Amino acid sequence: MLKKSCLIFVVLLGLFGFVSSAISQGKVYLVIGSDTAIWDGMNTARYTCYYDQSLFTDPARNAYRVMDPAFRANLVDSYGQPMKMTWWMMAGNIFRHATNANVPVPNTMTLYLMQKYHGQNVLANGDELSLHYHTFFWSDYDQDGLYYWNQAKTFLESMDDFEVTLAQFLLEERVFPVSFRSGWHYMDDDWQKYLDERVLPYSLHNDYPAKRTQDPEPIDNIFDWSLAPSDFIPYRPSRENYQLPGDGPGWQVRSASIYKARNNKYMEQVFAAAKTGDDQVVCFWSHLPEADFPEQMQTIDDLAHAAAEKYPEVKFKYCTAIEAMQIYRQSTDQVAPQISFTDEVAGDDVFFSVETDETIFQRQPFVAVKNLNEEYVVLECTQTGQNRWRTIAPVSLASLAKAGVALCDTMGNQAMDFIFYLPDDAFIDNIDAGYSELSGTWSSSAYAAWGTESRVATISATNLPAAEWSLQLGKAGAYNIFVQFPDIAKRADSLNFDIFVDHEIVAAKKLNGLQPAKQWIYLYTIQAGQEGNISIEMRAAGQNQSGKILAADVVKVSALVRSRDINIKEAMINFGAVSVEDTVRYNLEIANVGYEDLHVSRFSAMNKQVLFEHPVPFVIQPMSTISIPLSFVSLEVGAKNDTLLIYSDDLLQPLIKLPVAVEVVPYFQTLDNEDFDEYQEFGVWHTSVANIYGASSRYAFLNQSRLASARFVTKLSKSGRYDIKEIVPQTVNSTDDALYEIVVDGELIASYNVNQNEGSGAWVTIGSLFLPANTDIELWVKDTGRSTSGDVLRTDAVRFSLVDETTRIAEREADDAVNAYRLEQNYPNPFNANTVISYYVPIASPVELAVYNSLGQKIETLVSGDKMPGIYKENFDASNLANGIYFYKIIIGAFTQIRKMILIK
Repeated sequence: MLKKSCLIFVVLLGLFGFVSSAISQGKVYLVIGSDTAIWDGMNTARYTCYYDQSLFTDPARNAYRVMDPAFRANLVDSYGQPMKMTWWMMAGNIFRHATNANVPVPNTMTLYLMQKYHGQNVLANGDELSLHYHTFFWSDYDQDGLYYWNQAKTFLESMDDFEVTLAQFLLEERVFPVSFRSGWHYMDDDWQKYLDERVLPYSLHNDYPAKRTQDPEPIDNIFDWSLAPSDFIPYRPSRENYQLPGDGPGWQVRSASIYKARNNKYMEQVFAAAKTGDDQVVCFWSHLPEADFPEQMQTIDDLAHAAAEKYPEVKFKYCTAIEAMQIYRQSTDQVAPQISFTDEVAGDDVFFSVETDETIFQRQPFVAVKNLNEEYVVLECTQTGQNRWRTIAPVSLASLAKAGVALCDTMGNQAMDFIFYLPDDAFIDNIDAGYSELSGTWSSSAYAAWGTESRVATISATNLPAAEWSLQLGKAGAYNIFVQFPDIAKRADSLNFDIFVDHEIVAAKKLNGLQPAKQWIYLYTIQAGQEGNISIEMRAAGQNQSGKILAADVVKVSALVRSRDINIKEAMINFGAVSVEDTVRYNLEIANVGYEDLHVSRFSAMNKQVLFEHPVPFVIQPMSTISIPLSFVSLEVGAKNDTLLIYSDDLLQPLIKLPVAVEVVPYFQTLDNEDFDEYQEFGVWHTSVANIYGASSRYAFLNQSRLASARFVTKLSKSGRYDIKEIVPQTVNSTDDALYEIVVDGELIASYNVNQNEGSGAWVTIGSLFLPANTDIELWVKDTGRSTSGDVLRTDAVRFSLVDETTRIAEREADDAVNAYRLEQNYPNPFNANTVISYYVPIASPVELAVYNSLGQKIETLVSGDKMPGIYKENFDASNLANGIYFYKIIIGAFTQIRKMILIK
């Protein structure tokens, strides 16, 4: 009987253990997301970029494909729920200063485009929209005279820009982050403190065990997560060290790229961990612009189902970032705080008060305003009672456009509210109800300044087209009216605009001459009554435009009317590298976007290093721009700095201080394809949409009946040994056999065969030669007809850089061998699995070429031994390595050089 009792006890104990084990299974909460930027047009060597929107607007590209609910329906979790996505939309700095006029606010363009073209599917799919921010900082940390959008050394360098970006997300797109992923996974304690105190509870960028602390300019991918937890269980970051668990108010989640998740079998690891009883919150991410982004979503779904099959007792759920954290924290609260947002007006001073019905996550609400000058300001608040706050400093009522507040409770349920003092800018596109065609025969065109199409009509004696844009205003006041035109050939160059308010004509404006495309063209400033109706009619003017095109696209109506407003696009002027003794010139454009004359009373250079050629004082008429010619010359090599002081009667900025930076370097001469006196083409050439130096580049198709070629012509002012360099836009479709010939005084002295894809996007040294002064020098770029890959021959710019000033050829020959060691940039870069590394050995030498990971550990030795003089190419196979940044180092005798490469599978 005792044995039977023991046996029953054992069986019951086992059953209890089985039931307990079954009950205690953890779950896997999968947050699948995209760090979403636009890569087409991004260039870290340019202060102002222009971005191609087709990632969002082209139905054949990724956004349309992955936002389709039918695509998601095939990717389901254990509960049959289709995959939800969290879209961390990139903004700030490199986007903030974009030149795009085809979006309301350049800084928010990724979010704007996602909402405009895919907003309904965001809601249908249950996706989350939030912020992705890189701490780009326009700088020259190594002081070589070349400025880049470098990764900032600390968050504090980018903090002002981060605040503006948050304010613009809130005020322009009505989105404020509750979850967040930082660019490059960068974080420091100051940034973590700011997020904890002012912004959001949930961060998903723990990149354990990654650590990288150094990078040559342009600097990127600096991060340190070597001390962070390795598991996929959320933790609260310490107030003293963001990597370590502690008592901070926010939460941190481990993340991994989808490629890394696949290669390191992270999915199986988290399911195995969940089987032991702990819920797992996992962030797997990629980038929407990656060509195989839809396939990556399928891959992560396949991995989840494979792991679920191996661990059938573990369930997984697709969640947004906020949803995953609220479920993990076992929250039953999904109700946003009730919020009261009011203004207190005392004369021209305005204060704001905020009150909620519960405790909020932030130490104070996030309150931001936009003013007439389109400036965004974050306001500090002080607590006035339980769940009550008031802004500390007043803002001017006369300059206010709108104000907004955002906050969330401790679980991440968000509330926001707004107060509008002026209407938002209105954009009337040709597809909107406010657009109509009054006469003529019209058709649609794929050329557009706004949206994805415009309307066009060919002018003739029997077809006199006219179009109209109309808008019902909800507030009395002044409004500026602007128009944009698409870049269409044979556009009409004389236009009449009639402007009506409440059906009464108030102005007639004639535009003479071909207007620039894709820019806002000012028409008129009107005064409208309450709920007034305005309309703008456009017709071709004159009798001599038969056969030309009248193009109608978009009109902008803005209540942000200023009397006098000085506008300078540049935050600083960077002359870059300037040749010693040479004079460099720059045209500074100063605009007045007000409706009254702007008077500039003084214009000077603080250090008197920058010269200018314009009489002072001067007047800038309303909605006009003037150009101030600046020049700089120095007889000494080194970094030079100055500051321009511009005094005007602008109401908000009476003094503008504009920094100027110059790096004076040894003599060089650069020739660009736009230098018409020094550049000629033979064969059929075209202007490329890609450029890296100057405003354009050129290309010619290979194997024309007359092989294409181009010639740069110059005379150098110094004799000596020169490095000869070329630069073309970053590309993969250029010829691998471009012939570069150097002709001196009519005699061919050197030729080089160059793969134009290798090192594209940067200056590439193709040779080193002695060149005489004051002698005709020609550099030819030719199609040899022997290319084995690529479609085009390219030209952009070439440079002759003086290495050693001398007239003695014998000395030059002796120096050539010593100074010509070279390690080229690998090609392609970034690369998938295989890339080629080229190097040049000028004299017989021992050579070692090795590859290292980001931790400095040697991965592979490619070359180790003696080499005879010549050019060598080594293939590097990285098919067994994880995505990331790697370095390769060469040692040739006493010469050492290191370059970086990026592996993306």
